[in-house]
Amino acid sequence: MKKVVVYSQDNCVFCQELKEMLGQNMVNYIDKDIDTHKEDWDIVSESTGVDYVPTVLLVDSETESGRLLAPDRDFDEVSECLQHILTDLNE
Repeated sequence: MKKVVVYSQDNCVFCQELKEMLGQNMVNYIDKDIDTHKEDWDIVSESTGVDYVPTVLLVDSETESGRLLAPDRDFDEVSECLQHILTDLNE
């Protein structure tokens, strides 16, 4: 089973759009606001060089391995991010 973690910010329109799309597709996810979960975000940001949201971490619960989806690196549009997530969840 895979876990979806969305790093977001309250004032981020793209974050809200992605979370709405995940809900419409019945994808369960953990929302981590980067201001509330600053330490977690700092680790992600520093280790990957990613400093934009929404950033998504897909974690395989069995192997504990993960895949990071970052804007401008892995997708340009929020709909592309959703497609990556849906594809990964169905593998």
